[in-house]
Amino acid sequence: MTQTAEQFHERMWDILDPVDTEYFEVVAAPAPDAQAIYSLEAAVGFPLPAAFAAFCQRANGLCVMAREEVWPHAKEFEVGPAWTFWRGLVLLGIDAPELPEWASIAAQQRQLAEAGLPGILPVLKIVGDGSRIWGVDQAGTVVVIDDMTDPEPLEGDLTDLYAEQIAELMQRQQDMAQRLAERATRKQGKLPG
Repeated sequence: MTQTAEQFHERMWDILDPVDTEYFEVVAAPAPDAQAIYSLEAAVGFPLPAAFAAFCQRANGLCVMAREEVWPHAKEFEVGPAWTFWRGLVLLGIDAPELPEWASIAAQQRQLAEAGLPGILPVLKIVGDGSRIWGVDQAGTVVVIDDMTDPEPLEGDLTDLYAEQIAELMQRQQDMAQRLAERATRKQGKLPG
């Protein structure tokens, strides 16, 4: 990340500009304190990228989630294509009050370390997809980790990745809307009894 903190902040919000709040909620937790940042850096083994740390002071654990009324949560034991469960995207946050564990960098980092993958700062995941996470290594390279296997380097920076994943989330929402409409049409066409 070679952007300044302000450039990073502006780019992230530019990426979110096309996200329609009629279909998505955008929420974040309070800013972390200095001790939480220090503890995370100690656990990861390197300083957080400055622009990312500054962003977490303004939008910690930023989550974009499809609204329940447009993309309902799956019912227990419901079966469907994996993407139909991927209703959100979270830019993981630094531990702070009100930050849920599923949105915590520290929680994800512990899982990576337990899987033998230290030295990665987890930064992004799809809500509902427990097998894939994106991170940044000490050199600042963005990596993807699938099923806790070795990190695979990616082209571009964190903002490029975020833009790609937000676009994919919006496409999934449109695909889900079409799927729900087709399901409703099929139900209307069935005869009672």
